[in-house]
Amino acid sequence: MTRLIIALATFTMLSTPVVAQDMRSFTDDLGRDVIYPANPERIAALHDIELTVPLLELGAPVVASHGRPGATGSAMIRAGILLTGQDFSTSDIIDLGHNPVDMEMLMGARPDLIITSTWQQADVDKLAAIAPTIVIDTRTGVRGDFELFDLLADITGKTGTLDKLKARYEAQIAQLRRVTGEQRRVVSAFHAQNGNLSVWNPYSSFGKVLRDAGFAFPDLIDSIPEGTSEQLSVERLPELDADVIFVSYRSDRGETPADAHAELQGAFPGYCAQLTACQNHRLVVIPREEGWATSYVGLTMIAYAVTTAMGTLDFSAGN
Repeated sequence: MTRLIIALATFTMLSTPVVAQDMRSFTDDLGRDVIYPANPERIAALHDIELTVPLLELGAPVVASHGRPGATGSAMIRAGILLTGQDFSTSDIIDLGHNPVDMEMLMGARPDLIITSTWQQADVDKLAAIAPTIVIDTRTGVRGDFELFDLLADITGKTGTLDKLKARYEAQIAQLRRVTGEQRRVVSAFHAQNGNLSVWNPYSSFGKVLRDAGFAFPDLIDSIPEGTSEQLSVERLPELDADVIFVSYRSDRGETPADAHAELQGAFPGYCAQLTACQNHRLVVIPREEGWATSYVGLTMIAYAVTTAMGTLDFSAGN
């Protein structure tokens, strides 16, 4: 009887046609034509905050990710826990190491699609020998952070999820505009780093929220090509003055608001006297992680923080 069951099962498998998986073609940012599964089931993402976090938000099946050392030295997906609740410690996602990623670990993850960036140093030909590999330019500003989100949703077939994320964000921006009122405030966002001023246009998700809400920016920020950043001399600090200034700190490294102030003070002793926003208590210090990943959850958090700040700051002082 057992042999009969096995024989019947074998016959059934042999007589059932194998359904080929649907495939798609995509021309990546290196100009490579990539054929990949239309519905990937095992994705390896080779940059945490630019690729892994948005893919997890979209509900894409990420099985392996680039990682980096956290504040305790353990590997982490930067902003993963904060924004998605997922990290190497809370999921089955495989840690592939940093830059370049560990090729043996990647092979062992058995991905059916690899999504990498021009920042990642792993050899593209070697990656493509493991699984179809899409390379995305995240370094030159040719593609904005949230254009990247659109692209990832399209690649993974998650555009329906993206539509819901966008609808929520648009409602939050509408709320922020109501709180801000008709007057167009000038805002600035930056941080001190290694004795210089790290200035971006826009300043990741912080800048997107502020621009989408209709705020104006100092000429210095507007002069920086969109999607890029500059390390500026601290002597240019007064050019970043505004009605409200947002300064961030690396919470993933265990930093606090005091560290953000200390960085500014170390770069430019007496910095507060150079900024009317600071003198009038309108310098707002916020953690960087929520606003540095390509993340609609991050946008939600930043929109809420800015809405709260704009509703409580005193704009009569210094006017």
